[in-house]
Amino acid sequence: MSSTSESKLPEIIKIDDISSGRIDPNLIYQELERLKVEINILRNDMSLFLKALATIPDNQSQQEYYKIIVSRLRTVQNSIKEYCVEYNKLLPIINLSQIKLGHEVEILPQNRTNASNQKTPDIKQEPKKSNTSNKATASATTDTQNNKNGSNSNQPIVL
Repeated sequence: MSSTSESKLPEIIKIDDISSGRIDPNLIYQELERLKVEINILRNDMSLFLKALATIPDNQSQQEYYKIIVSRLRTVQNSIKEYCVEYNKLLPIINLSQIKLGHEVEILPQNRTNASNQKTPDIKQEPKKSNTSNKATASATTDTQNNKNGSNSNQPIVL
């Protein structure tokens, strides 16, 4: 997510900091606009990854293809993680806005540090022949079934 300017906001944002003037509300608006740009870049990265995954050029070896896929996957993973960190910093402000509008608020999970410290799988090794996409689909289905209306609107973005 380093494609645009970095956030000028402190690591932790409290509503009191805004109301007391310690944080300029214009910085919040600028950060929201920056995140809008970043989500579009993230969508583009995901699209490039899916296109690379769906297309195997005839003139490319399996090893070259694998390296491209791994590179695009890492780009997407890093972009998502960085976006989540920045989004979750704004969560108190977003929640206050949601309350004022009469909507449900997002709540950070209790084990937030555990989720952010999870080790990502080592993707340097060649993939096994088993079909791991079924496992991902099954876990996504379970997650969807655990949320009302199949929506995850009450959870922040955490990887």
